Amino acid sequence: MKVKFNVPKAEFDLELKGIMACEVRLPGCYTTGAKTTAIERILTCAHKMKRRFYPKDGKLLNDPSQYVLACMHCHDILEKDHKLTIKTFKRLRP
Repeated sequence: MKVKFNVPKAEFDLELKGIMACEVRLPGCYTTGAKTTAIERILTCAHKMKRRFYPKDGKLLNDPSQYVLACMHCHDILEKDHKLTIKTFKRLRP
């Protein structure tokens, strides 16, 4: 299964560590289903905070402790549920 990233490879290093599927894996996760489309397999960077809370220089945005790779389904859920986002980051980025 080929996975596409919607971020420049030079900026993020998680794929270099072998992470090629959604890290979050919430119920309904696209990367755990057998029949997923190419669009559903795209991984996005789900950040710990909203972008407006990061410094303008963008350095912290590229810090692997500040984001997880997530399928679009899991990213949307994290986007809307701050408590779940905090819980997820405590689990994945202790």
